[in-house]
Amino acid sequence: MTSANLRLDVARHLQRRLEAFRQGFRQNLALIGPPGSGKTFQLQALAENSSSSLRAIYCPLYRESCRSFLQRFLSAILQAALPLAPALASQGDDLSASGLSQLLEQVAAQCPQTALAARAAEQLIARRLYGEAFNRVLDVIPALAEESHTPCVLIIDEFLYLEEVGLAHAFHELGKRVMTWPNVLFILSSSSTYRARQILRERLQLLFGQFELVSFGPLDATTTILWVQQELRGLRHTAAASSFLVEWLASYPWYLGVWIRRLRERATLGKQAELNEALFLQVGWDLLGAAEGPLYQWCLARLEGLLQGRLGSKAQDVLVQIALGARTATDIAHRTGKASVSEALQCLVEHDLVQRNGMCWMVADPILRCWVASILAAQRANAVSSPLQLRDRLSQTLRGLWGQWTQTHQLSLASRVAQLLTQFDDDTVSLDAKTGRLPRFAQIQPMPPVPAPGQGAYLVAEGEGKRWCLTVHERSVDEQAITQFDAFCRQQQPRPSRKVLVARIPLDEHMRMLAKAANMWVWEPQDLRFLTELYGRP
Repeated sequence: MTSANLRLDVARHLQRRLEAFRQGFRQNLALIGPPGSGKTFQLQALAENSSSSLRAIYCPLYRESCRSFLQRFLSAILQAALPLAPALASQGDDLSASGLSQLLEQVAAQCPQTALAARAAEQLIARRLYGEAFNRVLDVIPALAEESHTPCVLIIDEFLYLEEVGLAHAFHELGKRVMTWPNVLFILSSSSTYRARQILRERLQLLFGQFELVSFGPLDATTTILWVQQELRGLRHTAAASSFLVEWLASYPWYLGVWIRRLRERATLGKQAELNEALFLQVGWDLLGAAEGPLYQWCLARLEGLLQGRLGSKAQDVLVQIALGARTATDIAHRTGKASVSEALQCLVEHDLVQRNGMCWMVADPILRCWVASILAAQRANAVSSPLQLRDRLSQTLRGLWGQWTQTHQLSLASRVAQLLTQFDDDTVSLDAKTGRLPRFAQIQPMPPVPAPGQGAYLVAEGEGKRWCLTVHERSVDEQAITQFDAFCRQQQPRPSRKVLVARIPLDEHMRMLAKAANMWVWEPQDLRFLTELYGRP
């Protein structure tokens, strides 16, 4: 994880929710995003910086024993009862009984009723009555809030592990308390997007316990590029190199941190002063290609749950084909030679390895996609016989990513959109809250520029009886741009079947409403990112 906060918008939003809670308005939060997207960083910062008017209880979950979790959870609550104690719970060390007893003695001097409730929970843990102990540990929280006359914030990082540690009824018990504890703000997080949404929807969204979902999307490019350039100081590099890293790993601060750290280490070891292709490929092998590489092991761990299921082998074959560019279930079935792939696709979704958009499938995680397409694909096809061949294959994949990005970003945004339109293949996708088909276009024609400055470029795409008009904007979109584009579309003969506004900078709410009123399909940066990744052009 990086030391800089690259999601200031999320941090500000969390602080606003805390301030509202202090004033009597409770809005529970669920932070949802892929592994490495920065959820833990935000939660730790929130717990460390919470004011004295709130008791912040932060407890991360791991794959561990039920006893270890309950001891850490109880310890986190007791630490919140001590004003000068650190806000963060022990992260992984199994607390000894004597250590927990000492903590209880400290709390008893300031909050005797809280300590009494905690001792009852501790006794149940010692007797291995873990289900009842979990209930009693939870009930220490309202005792603390009442005795200290201070509302509490319960932060559970990776809350889905509650079932994995062996607490079968954990979500039922947690849900009851979400509904009935107005003086406790619940903040949960999970990297398992599919499963987390399901649990929140079916088992925790009860009556007065609604959760606001905070999704972790791509990082702000400008802020992140500045951070990358600062981290690479002392290592000569072009602006394109830092821009490529940011765009490639835009949703994953942890990946960025790991990659940059290894670049610096390799440069120091090799006494290199420049970030060149050779250094980039060497770091790629160190992290992603070598079996002992941290990102290689990370990707392998992502497949662990998949391998244990009955559909493991079939699902892996499907995953490989999606990473290699198969977009539809029909195409996947054709490539794998399997009649039905629906079960395998559902299995991959449940393990958060692929995402569906409309009728299209993709591996959204760029590091996982690269590893599957180069390393796993070769291993499953027995296409390599030596580490050298595997290294060449990975290097070819990384060169392709860098080369495509460099070639594409030498063009204007309008030219890039025009190239993208040539890749459409009758796929059905969901963009801008609309589901539509992306038809094959036989001709994409740039139109003469509009005399008024800043109005963007116009494109007309035709094919298979479809005619689209598009306007592409490098700068912010204003009302005049929308009005003139609408007038341009009305003048076209035949009239366009689709009007598309493509914007590099997200539209403000007023401009968005104007575009919607004119029946325009708005493509913003996140939509362009999805389309370029779907069609293999970074």
